[in-house]
Amino acid sequence: MLLNILQYYFQYIEDQIMLVEEDTSLSTREKFMKELEIKLRHYIENQEFYRLQGQEFSGLMDPNIYRYIHRQNIAQVKWFEQYLIKIYGDQMKPYAADGAFLLIGMIKQYMELIILKQFPLNVKKVVLFLTDQMDSMIKGMLDGDCEPLMNEHLWSLYLAEAGGEERVHPLELIKQMKDRIKDGSIPEIQREEADQSLTILEQELMSMQPRTAILKGMLHNLEPIHSLKSLRMKLADSLQIK
Repeated sequence: MLLNILQYYFQYIEDQIMLVEEDTSLSTREKFMKELEIKLRHYIENQEFYRLQGQEFSGLMDPNIYRYIHRQNIAQVKWFEQYLIKIYGDQMKPYAADGAFLLIGMIKQYMELIILKQFPLNVKKVVLFLTDQMDSMIKGMLDGDCEPLMNEHLWSLYLAEAGGEERVHPLELIKQMKDRIKDGSIPEIQREEADQSLTILEQELMSMQPRTAILKGMLHNLEPIHSLKSLRMKLADSLQIK
């Protein structure tokens, strides 16, 4: 039951994030700001749940709950890391992990002021302020001569320590597949069928109790598309479907 509650809360955020990701009218930076605001507002509105998670769930012996929480923590850090690279380009890759940690640290401090100290800070203004400061911070990293603290080796150690093998969220895999079929490399009819199957997969995963038969059927529909093979296999593995 606790695991289902956790999945519900995190899935609720993912549902909103996916809607923003699919909005083609927004720039990458605008998506980042809008998604960050969604995350912060959700945290404030459900602060009792997150406080319980930190105080109680961390001591549970159930390995499934322990692993799930750690995977979500990794996903949050990876979300920041990946967006920094999207916004600032490949030159950001060596510094992306450091940038993610610095941003998360600043956000936690402001969240403490809003939630624990009841400071009247507007979330939208906090996001705008942090995003503006992010530009200066990243410019300093890219223009300076200092080496990143979180190099590739330490980043790998962090991921291993924080929860074992890194796994991509199923909804992110679906998004990657949707992006891939848009490149025009497959026939239009096949592309339409694939898009429909991916949409059904997405909707099923957003439900409280995804039906295995539906998931298997939609994955089977994608088998003829060779360009999706690796992502389809990753998705099947993530969903524990053979």
